[in-house]
Amino acid sequence: MPRYRRYRLAKLQIDAMGERRASWTFTREPVSGVEFTYAVIDANNTTRHFWEFLVRVPTAGDDRIEVRPRATPALKAWIGLERRSLTFARASRAGYRGWYYCQIALADPTGERTKDVLKKHERALLPPWFDELSGRLRVKETVRSTKGNDGDQLVAVVRPTEHAQMIGLFFATKVWVLKEKVVLAEAG
Repeated sequence: MPRYRRYRLAKLQIDAMGERRASWTFTREPVSGVEFTYAVIDANNTTRHFWEFLVRVPTAGDDRIEVRPRATPALKAWIGLERRSLTFARASRAGYRGWYYCQIALADPTGERTKDVLKKHERALLPPWFDELSGRLRVKETVRSTKGNDGDQLVAVVRPTEHAQMIGLFFATKVWVLKEKVVLAEAG
């Protein structure tokens, strides 16, 4: 396994900047709710990169919570990240009601795809900064029933008010993956 910088979620300085009623579109459908704004400084680097994030919480309980950067540092690796988001769906299985989950879908630094969705057997291939998130990682069929063949996807669970954890997951799956040019290769 390649050696990557040891990023830590605890080094993300996340400060609330405010909230407002808002409306937006998700999959071309109108959504309304509350939009929270956060200032984020990533102190994992010597250059303390400043980010601004939006966490969009819909009024309708079955809609997805969306996390996306509004302002990104001017680094080549992060060009276009303000057009990407991480979404959190409501979990429905016993033991996970009241929780939300998101796919562990790593950004693709090669540019061939937009993301690489991980399956449960690929958990050991995750970069070291996922060690802090290991207690939140589950298999999708554990948190929500599925009609398709995506039940073995790796997901992370959060409470709907854990906005800092949601932003941390964006950094873990997109920001640091692109900075370190993480490409997972099957072991064996």
